[in-house]
Amino acid sequence: EGRMGLLAFLNEECVRPKGSDKTFVYKVQATNKDNPCFYRAKHAADHEFGIKHYAGTVMYDATNFVVKNMDTLPSDLQDCACL
Repeated sequence: EGRMGLLAFLNEECVRPKGSDKTFVYKVQATNKDNPCFYRAKHAADHEFGIKHYAGTVMYDATNFVVKNMDTLPSDLQDCACL
C-alpha cells in the first residue's frame, strides 16, 4: 500500500467526528518527517507547515482546512431526504 498524500489525510480528518486542523498537520508531519519536500519550522503554530516546491518553499496555514473540506448536502437536498 502506498503512502497517503495530503488530500487523503484531509479527507480522513473530514470524516472523523472530532477531526481537526491540528490533527491533520500532526499526521502529515508524522508521515513525512523524513521527506525532504516537507517543511515545518521549529516554532511554527500547530496549523502551519510548508512544502518545498521547485520554485521554493510554500507555507500553508491549515486553519479551517477540515471545515472547508467537509462534504455537506445543500439544505434543499436534506429536506428531500427527510420526506
